[in-house]
Amino acid sequence: MADPFSVTTGIISLLTLAIKLVAGAAGMIEKTITAHREAANELHALQWDLERLDRQIDQIHNTPQFLTTNTKDRAFKKLLQE
Repeated sequence: MADPFSVTTGIISLLTLAIKLVAGAAGMIEKTITAHREAANELHALQWDLERLDRQIDQIHNTPQFLTTNTKDRAFKKLLQE
């Protein structure tokens, strides 16, 4: 039969290792959650920037059409339509 002190020391060593593994995994999970939140915030900001860019592109496309309808100069109209 094994010495009770040796068995207890072995069990305590295994429990210590298990606790270290769980603490390490918890730290990794926390880092992953933080990275996910930061990525979500960046994606939201990027979506907002893309929507603003889309509105600006629409304005740029509409300006020549507006100028074309409001001018009587045929050469300028032709240039804007190209």
